[in-house]
Amino acid sequence: MKRNWLLYLVIFSLALNFGTIGTLLYLRYQGPSPGAAKELPPMPMRELWGALNLEPEQRQALRNLFPEHRRRILEVRTSLVQKRQELFNLIQEGSPSWEALRAKIQEISALQGQLEEEMARFLLEMKKRLKPEQHAAFLNLLQTRLERGGGFGRPWGPPGRGPGFGKGPGPGFCPPGPQAPSPPGPSK
Repeated sequence: MKRNWLLYLVIFSLALNFGTIGTLLYLRYQGPSPGAAKELPPMPMRELWGALNLEPEQRQALRNLFPEHRRRILEVRTSLVQKRQELFNLIQEGSPSWEALRAKIQEISALQGQLEEEMARFLLEMKKRLKPEQHAAFLNLLQTRLERGGGFGRPWGPPGRGPGFGKGPGPGFCPPGPQAPSPPGPSK
């Protein structure tokens, strides 16, 4: 009698495992869903200037905004990388306290909020330098990119310089970007 139960339990376990593996394989090799929006690549500055029909003085004024914006973005992203590494180090500890983890997560959330605030500040500075028709075209361009998955954080990028203003990791844990400090490794 015990033997029959054991046999049924093994068969049930095998069926469950095969079902799980089959589901994972199906999801892994299934193409993207038709409604899934693909993130747009950043728009090169030349395209942005052309789309807005900017005058040379406006172009120069907007170019002057970029260095400070890039510096601020890079500063916050570098802090984000550091805080995420600290969170990961806390998680690696034997039994970290939930309060310490929550505090670190709140620090990360505050930094992500600073990124959003900087982008909004930058967009408002740009808006001041545009004529009403250019402003309408700019908002239309941003709305189109938002609907297609481009987001505010990367609506355009400098030509030939990669994917946006400040290179670095996005949300969550991910490999450090070029400016990120390397995690400490074992010493040899």
